[in-house]
Amino acid sequence: MNAVRTGAMKAIEQAYAELKTAARGWGLDLSPEQTARIDRFLNDLLSANAKVNLSADQSPQTVLLRHIADGLAAAAALRREMALVRPRILDLGSGGGYIGMAVKIAWPEAHMTLMESVQRKYRFLNAMAVRSGLAGLTVSSRRAGEGSKAPETNFDAVLARALAPLPEAAALALPLCGTQGLCLIFQSQAPDANEPRLARVLARHGARLVKSIQYRLPREERDRHLALFRK
Repeated sequence: MNAVRTGAMKAIEQAYAELKTAARGWGLDLSPEQTARIDRFLNDLLSANAKVNLSADQSPQTVLLRHIADGLAAAAALRREMALVRPRILDLGSGGGYIGMAVKIAWPEAHMTLMESVQRKYRFLNAMAVRSGLAGLTVSSRRAGEGSKAPETNFDAVLARALAPLPEAAALALPLCGTQGLCLIFQSQAPDANEPRLARVLARHGARLVKSIQYRLPREERDRHLALFRK
């Protein structure tokens, strides 16, 4: 084994160690099986990304510590906020599946739907979901806001990351939540529920900002925020 390959393996091992430490700080103690599932998903994603453009990030460390870590932070927040054993969760605009897969792996009992309208990404997600063998994992090629073509609604929680500015993301996600459903939107700054555009969206859907959950990803020096809304 050459020095370059050895160094790369050590860097990935270090990233996994940092990911587990961060998850533990958020209240998730990843089992060896869960870690192995994350690794299989990572390998599937990077292998497919070499052939089809799924993500601009091709570094295993970046995928683990920025994207999958974001999903684990969301999983921890949802588990604290929801008193359900088998919630129905939607990952809206799933992209490469980072968030939805991380939540599903961290919360195996949850019924997870990955929704992605870009066909090359949908095809990857669909094939990956089949290979994963995870029960309660489905993939939809629908797009939010399609009117009569809208996907199934009444989810217990809807997640949105890098989908659109906050008011627009909330306008797309909230109609898909059931009564008392949660909407969790990733933000770089704390949300302001009184911002006029957001306030109008919340009023239209009978929703409110419950809280903004601060967290910090490994190797970052600034907090991120999970804006949590409830209908």
